[in-house]
Formats: sequence, C-alpha cells, structure tokens
Amino acid sequence: MINQKSVGFIIFRRHPKEGVQYLVLYHRGSYWNFPKGKMEEGESELETGLRELYEEAGLKNIKVIEGFREQTEFMFRETHHGGNDLIKKNFVIYLAEAPYGIEPKISSEHNGYGWFDLATAQKLVRFKQPKEILTEADVLIKTGTGKENR
Repeated sequence: MINQKSVGFIIFRRHPKEGVQYLVLYHRGSYWNFPKGKMEEGESELETGLRELYEEAGLKNIKVIEGFREQTEFMFRETHHGGNDLIKKNFVIYLAEAPYGIEPKISSEHNGYGWFDLATAQKLVRFKQPKEILTEADVLIKTGTGKENR
C-alpha cells in the first residue's frame, strides 16, 4: 500500500442569480473532484493547496476562508498507466471564495469543469467524505457557522 497526502480546495462563488456555486473539475471517465494534489517537500499544506489550485485551475485571486480545514482518508486502486497499486489517500481540504466572473483555466490534467449548486456538486463528487465536507462548507457559507457552533 502506498500512502499519499493531498491538499486541495473547495472553491465557491456567489452567482448573482443562482446563488452559491461550487467548482468541480472533470478528469477522465466519470471522475469529478475538487482541485487538489500531492504535497511537495518543504511545502505547508496551504502552500500545496494554493499551488495545486493555480496549476489545475489557473486561479490565484481567491479569498481563503479562515478556520475551515477538514481532513479525510480514503483508499482506491491506481490502475491507469499500467499500475495496480492500492493507495491510502490523506486528503486535506480548505475552503475559498473566487470572485464572480473569473473562470478557471484548466490544465491538461483535466478534461473540463463546472460551477454547480450543492446538490449537483454532491452527485458528481465520488467519495462520501468529500461530499460530507462539502455540506459542512455550504452550512458555513450560508449561515456563517461551522460544525463547532451547531
């Protein structure tokens, strides 16, 4: 088994008519997820998340939401590129707001993206824990309170 640590962001924007929307990236097959990537030596978690966000989505001018940091673990099998490795992923997620009107410039690592309401984003994201973290983010965005205040 291979242990990996990735850091990423739940990115949201406030659409003037449609309300809060979440950025989800599309990557081969039917895999949708948040911008994220592996930590590099010497980076902090936040530095990794910001670097990956820029590399994968071309976004820089974001407002990181203070106090939101969630962590989850999941396992999957890496089968592309001829491998068959079992990966245990430690995934740290931060939350940030992107200004309305700025669109991502996705890297060749992804095939597309979309801005979605909560229900649609949850249907697209594959793993249960990131879906739950997305719900926590939505509560914080819409009410200003996190799970520690409920």
